[in-house]
Amino acid sequence: MADGSMFAPKYVENKLKFYPNILEAVVIGNGREFCTAMINIDLTAVGNWAERNNIAYGSYQELAGHPQVYDQIRQHMEAVNESVAQDPMLSGCQVHRFLVLHKELDPDDGEMTRTRKVRRAVITEKFHDLVTALYDGSSSVHTRTEVTYEDGRKGAISATLRIEDARVFGDAARHKAAAE
Repeated sequence: MADGSMFAPKYVENKLKFYPNILEAVVIGNGREFCTAMINIDLTAVGNWAERNNIAYGSYQELAGHPQVYDQIRQHMEAVNESVAQDPMLSGCQVHRFLVLHKELDPDDGEMTRTRKVRRAVITEKFHDLVTALYDGSSSVHTRTEVTYEDGRKGAISATLRIEDARVFGDAARHKAAAE
């Protein structure tokens, strides 16, 4: 991190992926003042939840942007932050801001390897507008992303994504308050 504290993105990502409605998480923060995250929901798990709660949706993008889905993700984020805050070496890795991606990360789009490992450098470059918005205080960001369909055709999808703050604990909370 910018302050010299340890940055352990995989540790935080794995804690987030423990929740069944989070398929993938990408934590960003190397060399920065604080950590942020981009989240992929698990369409099957969240879709089942939506059906049980009579929430209509027509696509991954629509479900991912639903306010109740954001509330669930925030609760998970804050539970992970509280857990991470317990370790003095890792407390700086708490996620301060997050968004739910409008598309699943996909090996065909170069965002993951074929073994489903996140390609962090590709993601931060491809979603540079999202990373910028996570750090500049924006409450939303409009993005257009090129995608590759299963048949090999290329297309683009556009979306306006909400950016939410997550509660942080311990020293990270004091640093956040001082920065504001």
